[in-house]
Amino acid sequence: MEKLKIIRKLILGLPLSEAEFKIRDFEVGLPAQDRLELVAKTVVNAYNIALECGLSKSLSIAIAQVSNELVGFFHEGAAMGLFTLDLFSISNKNRLYDFIEGEGRNHAYMSYIGAGIASAIFRNNNFEYFTTKANSEGESLFLNGIGFYNAYFKPQKTLKEMFIPRSFAGKKAYFVEGYDNGIGRAVWFYNSGEPTKIAETLSAFPEERQGAIWAGVGLAATYAGGVSERKIHLLKDLSGKYAYRLGEGSFLATHTRQLAGNPHATDKTEKILTGRSSMDCHEFAMEVIEKTLRGEKYINGEPSFQLFLSMIREWVIANQATNVYVAENEIMS
Repeated sequence: MEKLKIIRKLILGLPLSEAEFKIRDFEVGLPAQDRLELVAKTVVNAYNIALECGLSKSLSIAIAQVSNELVGFFHEGAAMGLFTLDLFSISNKNRLYDFIEGEGRNHAYMSYIGAGIASAIFRNNNFEYFTTKANSEGESLFLNGIGFYNAYFKPQKTLKEMFIPRSFAGKKAYFVEGYDNGIGRAVWFYNSGEPTKIAETLSAFPEERQGAIWAGVGLAATYAGGVSERKIHLLKDLSGKYAYRLGEGSFLATHTRQLAGNPHATDKTEKILTGRSSMDCHEFAMEVIEKTLRGEKYINGEPSFQLFLSMIREWVIANQATNVYVAENEIMS
């Protein structure tokens, strides 16, 4: 059994060097590089550990040793590894969902993204599997993972040639939206969090795709971070008419961290991008989930997570308009 664990890690594992920006031909030498490489290496390391340990006490021990700041990324990588084992398993295909319902329940959002990355790595876009077993947000975040993988590991094809998987043909619009959210997250890493370069990268995309990609940038800027408040202000300025989508991503990131119990020490980024505090965002999210969505996967035939996102956008638009000067005054004080 121990030999089998080692073999599957050797065959399916990824070297930590895959997370180094120089290897990936990402922007190097910028202040955010060290932080973002650490994030990426945390994901890869967790993936390799999960491949070897599976859903076991050893994995739980490994999780317990990760800092609160990075533990969400570790769950993302662990879910990648567990879903990879599910994909190649003949009998046991429930590791991921057992993880989400148990050890990883507080980091379900990150775990669904990790599963999407694994699916893309092995070209197994099993949407039906996720439609059947995942909740509404799980399905959307799975698509996010697919987009992130393609932009992170295949930037030329995805960011220059605007690649969209053929398996998305005939799917509803939110499939590409979720995919583009993932592209936006990867763009944050690809450009080392540099606002001017991010804006330049996104400007090449068709206008109908830019909003969803900006939302992904906002998520990564808030969840992964790595840049100064000045650059977050510049990022918001450069997003132009998509500032509310940038705020949407920031809202979702800070809600995710609050839900998992690992918020950042300060919430300047979300205050700048959404106009409200991290806790304000989280409380509104929980209000929507508990009073409007009520655990339903579909509402009027549409995925409930899409309704959730539309309500976030309206809330962000209102709060960006009324609180933006407060955020700017805070940073100047």
